Amino acid sequence: MGNLITILSHVYYKLYVFIIRAKIKLHIPREFLTKDTWYTNWISKNETIDRDKTDFSYKPLISIILPVYNVKEQFLRECIESVLLQSYTNWELCIADDCSTEAHVQEVLNEYRAFDGRIRVSFRKVNGHISACSNTALSMVNGEFLALLDNDDILAPFALHEIVKVINMNPAVDLMFSDEDKLMDGKRAFPFFKKCYRKELLYHVNFVCHLVVYRTSMVRKVEGFRIGYEGVQDWDLSLRVFHLTDNIIHIPKILYHWRISETSTAGGERRKNYIKRAKKKMLSNLKVKG
Repeated sequence: MGNLITILSHVYYKLYVFIIRAKIKLHIPREFLTKDTWYTNWISKNETIDRDKTDFSYKPLISIILPVYNVKEQFLRECIESVLLQSYTNWELCIADDCSTEAHVQEVLNEYRAFDGRIRVSFRKVNGHISACSNTALSMVNGEFLALLDNDDILAPFALHEIVKVINMNPAVDLMFSDEDKLMDGKRAFPFFKKCYRKELLYHVNFVCHLVVYRTSMVRKVEGFRIGYEGVQDWDLSLRVFHLTDNIIHIPKILYHWRISETSTAGGERRKNYIKRAKKKMLSNLKVKG
């Protein structure tokens, strides 16, 4: 009986994941048929410029960790500028450069560090890949909460405002995740409107993804990012934190724009074959059959 339940559960979640991915991909013909207008219209109707100057009773320091490696200069600048444009201003940007070989990376990071004291930079002496680099950024964190940002992606200008709004309404929250979309050739596309899915689904698909914000103590309790899980390091972190708390909130707003580029997994896991191996290792380690 137990084996039958396990099999049925496996089939159920496989189907659930298929439906989720199908819903996202259905936007492709929809955008083609409407000449990209439907999502543009949705944005204009649902995303008004947030002029709310709410004087929050609690204004936590939000630390944004940003691992960097040989990213295009334009993408890096747009990423950092999206932090500078945040309507909520009590943040720090903790950047760790993973021994980039492209000269412009150090130049850009030093430029922004000199421009704004909230930007802190650590230049690693040895390339350690994404998990080690993220842990270097994590070691710089002073805030009670931390947000994850990739070096070629963009935050919505009201992203941190929405995060702090949730924190003030739910002081015990340990993890928050928002809706997201893709950034393709400078245009927003393929939105992922999420739900507050059950924890079990996270073993089958990383619906948390972007934007995700953690209580810093939770991340430190699980000892940050694990070496050897590159490619699924963010997913692995979410699973381990999910095991510790039920204080998890989904924010039904698109707060993150995930760039589709040659080096990004936004275009699909097939672009990085090692992700499948890392995923298998992650699920095996957690004693869950994927």
